[in-house]
Amino acid sequence: MKKIILPTSIALLLVTGIVCADTKIPEQIKAEKVYQLKIDKVKQEMKKASDDLSQNYEKYGVFHPKMAEDYEMISEGYFTMGEFDHAIEYALRALKVEMKLLKEDDPKLAKLYFDTGNKYYMHKEHPTAILYMTKAAEIYKNSPEKESLALADTYEGIASTFINLEDYEKSLMYAEKCLAIRSKKLQKEDETLQRAQMNVDYLKGKLKK
Repeated sequence: MKKIILPTSIALLLVTGIVCADTKIPEQIKAEKVYQLKIDKVKQEMKKASDDLSQNYEKYGVFHPKMAEDYEMISEGYFTMGEFDHAIEYALRALKVEMKLLKEDDPKLAKLYFDTGNKYYMHKEHPTAILYMTKAAEIYKNSPEKESLALADTYEGIASTFINLEDYEKSLMYAEKCLAIRSKKLQKEDETLQRAQMNVDYLKGKLKK
């Protein structure tokens, strides 16, 4: 799952609630600067996308690939900053445009469904997240490469969402599907394959309790 990862030093400070200018060490200051630079860059990209959005609307109308690209850029920007309501709003706009432009079995459409589901996941709207991720999985399954790593990633996302709903049986079902594909596609030392195996082992352990 795509998640917002704060630099470790910042995350620890936020958790412990001891942010204080007098107690910051150089590593903490550096981490904060790196994070702020990332946010500043995201804001610049969002501003450009917002400006382009107005121009592209005037030039092309609503249902054009450039409009979808602008919506996606703005959505990802809000997502990076943790503003999930706005991230979902623009993700849905992008999806609406692409549904008009792409074939129903286009993997690009599947990716948009998954990304939208992931944003609902981060917003803790887990049943809705499952709906969008499941739709993504259906499209990937009907694509020429039926057992793609993108499908495995989608199964992993669905499994993670079911864990949050404490439905471990369904979570295990999707985790095993993810593992089956990655086992065929990846080398044993691959981190994502190892994670898939750990997920299956963890869920089997939960169901034994």
